[in-house]
Amino acid sequence: MKKLKWLSMTIAITLLLSACGFSDPDQESETSHNDSGNGYESLTFANPADITTLDPQNNNVITTSAVLVNIYSKLVKRDAAGEIVPELATDWEQVNDTTWEFTLEEGVTFHNGDDLTAKDVKFSLERVANDDTLQQYSVFNKIEEVTIIDDYTVQIITEEPDPQLLSRLSTVAASIFPAAYFEEVGSEEFFKNPIGTGAYEFSKWNRDSYVELTKFANYFEGEPNWEKVQFTVVPEDSTRVAELLTDKVDVAFNIPTADIDRINDNEGTHVSLEPIQRVIQLWLSTEDDAPTGDPRVREAIDLAIDNQVIIDEILLGAATPTRTHVTPGNFGADESLYDTYEYDPDRAKELLAEAGYEDGITVDISVNNYYTEMAEVVGGMLQDVGITANLELLEQSQFAKRLFDEDLAEGVFVGWGNDMFDGSVLDLFREENVTSYANEEVDELLEAAAYNMNEEKRAEQYQQVQQILAEDRGAVYLFQLEGRYGVSDRLNYTPRLDELYVIDEITLNE
Repeated sequence: MKKLKWLSMTIAITLLLSACGFSDPDQESETSHNDSGNGYESLTFANPADITTLDPQNNNVITTSAVLVNIYSKLVKRDAAGEIVPELATDWEQVNDTTWEFTLEEGVTFHNGDDLTAKDVKFSLERVANDDTLQQYSVFNKIEEVTIIDDYTVQIITEEPDPQLLSRLSTVAASIFPAAYFEEVGSEEFFKNPIGTGAYEFSKWNRDSYVELTKFANYFEGEPNWEKVQFTVVPEDSTRVAELLTDKVDVAFNIPTADIDRINDNEGTHVSLEPIQRVIQLWLSTEDDAPTGDPRVREAIDLAIDNQVIIDEILLGAATPTRTHVTPGNFGADESLYDTYEYDPDRAKELLAEAGYEDGITVDISVNNYYTEMAEVVGGMLQDVGITANLELLEQSQFAKRLFDEDLAEGVFVGWGNDMFDGSVLDLFREENVTSYANEEVDELLEAAAYNMNEEKRAEQYQQVQQILAEDRGAVYLFQLEGRYGVSDRLNYTPRLDELYVIDEITLNE
């Protein structure tokens, strides 16, 4: 696959690390919640993966962002409905096509007691806009300069018109750091004990075991609810379920579908199924030396896969078939490509014969092993039409590394999110991006949309791209997932579309 040069979204690859936070008896007291007092003493999550970093600007993993969103704040944020609302900025206006002005909330303090000022905003955003070693650099490098007007007013100036600026600023990568302290201690030391203005302070990170946060009593939006929050690493599905059922954790993410009834039937627990941004998809090489370089082969692969069977038999209905990544609720969605798919195995065989592969072909596919079961079913469906899928199952951290090192097979089985809530997620398919797809018309449409301040026309450009990709099989899209969360009945908790754990949206049931 081609080397990644531009990303506008958080990669939705959940990195499962080979560790279990419950295996060490010495950690027992760290992993169970305390129901004494008013019930808000402790909140515990069981995640299948550890975080990868404490630097939100050098991260592309949603499970990491889900934790860091509680430590740091941004100028703007998305609420539970996905709408952009104020956070550190009280209001903003577009001065011209390349300049936006933001007024900051006064009286905000960082966890170390420093006051938030315009200098912190300038430092933080220019760091990610100028440092090309950071994973989020390509998302923010359109920012030319952040100008300080006064202590509580900044202007963000972009090189070109940027219709996605507010969306960029709403992501966790736009977090604001205390400039003076950061420069005093340096990046390496800062991210050992990071400082933000979020509702929760960093307490400790016991790698491969748990991350602990504690409430920040001086939080500018009011004192947070929970005294302590732990995000515990539990790679094994069965262990996450057991810990939920025995009241050791409050929320367990990615519950196996086979355990849904068991959790719902257990006194004190339930499963919450909510749509998430992640779309399961198969990227196929379009390079001339690959069998999938022939569009007829790509179409055959698409037609060989019965999306609904996978949804019904593996996910027990917890997904929606799609032929696009830009699902409803995201800017530029083409809803004619949603809740639909094409399945015709007989035509798939004909297409292979037309492409000169009457005797079948072999396709190597690198698989994020988070999706092993799905990929194996897809492999069986491909075999039925004469396509042998050699599945290379990769542990998730290895998968992510090889993805960015352009070291994966001609096929890539992946789940990808859309934290910008925008059709710009399709920039995956621009030439010289993470996929091998190349189409001059797609490049031209995506380039135009990137600078188009006319929202109606920009949406039309993204919809044209989606139609081209659906016809050309730039990717074989399977379905949009629903998140499966096991939840203690003591909580009032609705999982978010963006998969972030915004802790103070979680309350106790009366």
